[in-house]
Amino acid sequence: MRTRFLKRSFVHWILALGLLANRGAVGATEPKLVVAIMVDQMRYDYLERFASFFSTNGFRLLMDRGAFMTFGRYNYVPTVTGAGHASYLSGAGPAEHGIIGNSWFDKVRRKNVYCVGDSSVEVVGSSSPDGGMSPRNLIGGNLADQMRLQFGSKVISAALKDRAAVLPGGKKPAGAYWYDGKTGRFVSSTYYMAKLPPWVEAFNARQLPQSYVGQVWKRLLPPEQYAYSDAGYGEGHLDGETNSTFDHVVGGSANGFDGFFPTPFGDEYTTEFAMTALDAEGLGQGPHPDMLCLSFSSLDACGHTFGPYSHEVQDLFIRLDRQLERLFARIDQRIGLSNVVIVMSADHGVAPTPEFASAMGLDGSRQGSGFMTDLMERLDKEYGAGKYFLAPGLVNGHLYLNPDTLREKQLSPATVAALIRDYALSTGFFQAGYTRDQLLEGRAPGWIGQCVLNGYNAERGGDVVLVGKPYLLPGKKNSGTDHGSPYGYDTRVPILFYGAPFKPGRYADEFYVSDIAATLATALRIEEPPLSIGKPCVRILGER
Repeated sequence: MRTRFLKRSFVHWILALGLLANRGAVGATEPKLVVAIMVDQMRYDYLERFASFFSTNGFRLLMDRGAFMTFGRYNYVPTVTGAGHASYLSGAGPAEHGIIGNSWFDKVRRKNVYCVGDSSVEVVGSSSPDGGMSPRNLIGGNLADQMRLQFGSKVISAALKDRAAVLPGGKKPAGAYWYDGKTGRFVSSTYYMAKLPPWVEAFNARQLPQSYVGQVWKRLLPPEQYAYSDAGYGEGHLDGETNSTFDHVVGGSANGFDGFFPTPFGDEYTTEFAMTALDAEGLGQGPHPDMLCLSFSSLDACGHTFGPYSHEVQDLFIRLDRQLERLFARIDQRIGLSNVVIVMSADHGVAPTPEFASAMGLDGSRQGSGFMTDLMERLDKEYGAGKYFLAPGLVNGHLYLNPDTLREKQLSPATVAALIRDYALSTGFFQAGYTRDQLLEGRAPGWIGQCVLNGYNAERGGDVVLVGKPYLLPGKKNSGTDHGSPYGYDTRVPILFYGAPFKPGRYADEFYVSDIAATLATALRIEEPPLSIGKPCVRILGER
């Protein structure tokens, strides 16, 4: 009896060892590395408009040899960097993951909150007083976390923007790094590490940002190959310049070394850091699939200044293609592209400058800067003088009522919110408006209503949410542009998958950014993130 028991125990022990050994093991169909790339402010039409200028192995590697989702969209507002970088690997929208903007007003602490700001941690690698960053405001987790749970993956995340590095990396990557413009260094925080790894210190010692100061940004192509005019309607200018036309000189800045940020040198710098991380961290060299999360931030800074129909955006995007070619070549050399899965998308698009839109016969305008003053006068007239708002203006389209004033005046929040909504819609500035009660009860019909619902987090959302009209930018600025709306120019983004699990081709299927995580999870045969609401696109997948 004891012999049979020992034999059975030995068999169970051997089986257990086998299961442990196979936990997360890379089989013939699993990649060695997953590369997740976001290009900040990349509109879908850029890949079509500029396709003839691309190299063979930059964007075209994914467009021609990958699965290209040509009708990729965001289905929420606000379409901004923080929300986009939180959504694409979590498979959730702001309603679930809680990143309802780059910042928002905290109703409990009664102050603005930055999406990755964390006063409990400190910056590592810099003496900057800006404070530390972490993913603590992100509710749930994302695909990077699922890969760590399934495979024990090493995850590295990097970007010029802190929020673009922190949010894709999940809750506990091996490292998250972002650029500190005051010192010209890549940094991290004590949430992740006590000190920078030697390879990051060595990279910072190269002082590449300092070397970009004084560099001249010239057009890569002959001027006649650029669409529209170089002196476009509503274009701004780089810091230290007064001209909005080529050539541009990279300057220093009062803040330190961030003058190169809106130029192609920013993408070059990001690529250099990514290739250094790839080698130094040995990504894709172990028995388990690793993950590299990258975000290219310079297009966003350039697009805000010059607009999507500028020579600057076209030139920067074509030059980004060359940087991607360099990165993919390094990955191929180190790991082999046949062993890699790549996903690429954007965190949002961007509107044309109102001046450009107007010149094209569209309803472009800059107005509404006095809306809050007029609204407060309307409330004073209706209910008597008082401080009706916790925050002095719109925050991602949200207005936050002051409960103390409402109690004092014995006013119903629902009544005041409805008055504000109706007044806002009477001004001509807004396409839609919703009260908190409407959103909590799901009474927001149509595409715009659904986008607002998907972006509304019950804990963090305001009492009224307003959506501006197309092509209208609020404020007093007289140049540049913005994003954040539910309109096609902000929500339509390219989504591309590359690697063995995916069938190459162009797919015009209805596909949302929230479907990326579910599709990747299916391709990797792992569980989707906990708050994922997306669905895998089985049509692009091989046998899984």
